[in-house]
Amino acid sequence: MKIIKIALIVALSQITAICQEGSLQAELPEIKTSKAFKQLEKIAGKWAGTMKQSDGKVITVETEYKVIANGSAISQKLIEDGLEMLTIFNDKNGTLGATHYCVLGNQPTLTLSGSTKTSLSFDFDPICGLKAGKDRFFNKHKITYDPKKPNIMIQTGTVINLDKTVLTSRTELKRVK
Repeated sequence: MKIIKIALIVALSQITAICQEGSLQAELPEIKTSKAFKQLEKIAGKWAGTMKQSDGKVITVETEYKVIANGSAISQKLIEDGLEMLTIFNDKNGTLGATHYCVLGNQPTLTLSGSTKTSLSFDFDPICGLKAGKDRFFNKHKITYDPKKPNIMIQTGTVINLDKTVLTSRTELKRVK
């Protein structure tokens, strides 16, 4: 009986050691991100508001930003007028970029084109293969957020149409959570 107890204690201690050593969190690397990525992290949370488009449409918007993947990416779940989209922001070679999974059925990529203390601007990156005049796609995005006013955010964007005309939008959001 004593030998069985000792064997169980040894087995349990080995299992515990293996579980601790094999823990995914223990193996995760430290993620280093750009200044722009750190700036974007500040808007994590839920937001709601209204989008006004240059064609006169007014659309209800809900969005949620989350820091994911061990701090290496930020997801944006976006619902415009009941239609859900997803944008993933991450650093590529030290520069913040994004891939937008759009209701237009494509995935334009964007790259940081400018930043200030209160804004991040993104322009279309043709690496995704979309072409003006051939495809309709989201091609510019600007996020304006002042940490001194943490519950207000403005986002502007453009969609380039098949005939190369541009639809602009301005979205005013308030932090919900």
